Amino acid sequence: MSRIALNIEAVILDDLIDLIEQQNVAQAHEPGSPRVHVATTTEDLAEATRVLTKAFVASRDKAWLAWLRPADIRRVHAGEVDGAERKLGRVIRYLIDAAVREGGIVVLETAAATEEDAAAGRRMARGAALRTLPNITAPPSGWLHELIIGGRAALSAYGLRRTLAARSASDALQQATEAMRLREGIPERCIWGGMIGVLPEHEGKRVASRLFRPFHRLADRHGLCHLLQSSNPDRNDERVFKRFGFQHTGEFVYGASPMNGVGPYTVKFMVRWPGLS
Repeated sequence: MSRIALNIEAVILDDLIDLIEQQNVAQAHEPGSPRVHVATTTEDLAEATRVLTKAFVASRDKAWLAWLRPADIRRVHAGEVDGAERKLGRVIRYLIDAAVREGGIVVLETAAATEEDAAAGRRMARGAALRTLPNITAPPSGWLHELIIGGRAALSAYGLRRTLAARSASDALQQATEAMRLREGIPERCIWGGMIGVLPEHEGKRVASRLFRPFHRLADRHGLCHLLQSSNPDRNDERVFKRFGFQHTGEFVYGASPMNGVGPYTVKFMVRWPGLS
């Protein structure tokens, strides 16, 4: 297996691993013996990509469907998801790889489907999450990697015009997020939310809670804010984020472009202040 290097402050990473293990021990008696683990190999990242892609397409997440071709979006709504998953999977894997260079960390939640699987050590991934933690060193811009790898992934998924529109919308969202952070007095050294997804057949099993909780305990231990963007507010804000202590701090109309196949929609900024656990 190919190991990956994590660009995360050592004390932060060690504490996160310790908090995850504490949670795993406490929940070992639950059905399937659910466990969370940090992705440390390229194989782990590939599995996380698979889970996140399937979760986003199944939930018809606008952030991920927005820049696909209209025909692709129609096929998704008709239940034909293979093409969209194949295209989006390339983009999601690139974004994960890029985040890891900048302090990103991926965690997966797994469980045994049956007692026989548990006895044999066979487990299935049910959810995955990407978060960005305080890093050791600020990485270089990575423009060449972005141009060659990221550009190829985006072009294969969206085509040229939609790729350019998606990049423009992404830059505008990043600028709005940074403006909100400064306005709210949120320190730059914080936990940045990324992707989180649970396979639809495993929703309602507290998978998202297991993926979230160690980061919340880490944030409280180190006095860190946890900042995220809610791209699917109707589905997630009340059911997931607010239940975990996040507060709405602003919003941004994303993707006002004729290349956006689902139309512009509101992204809500959410922040969880430390000390809530």
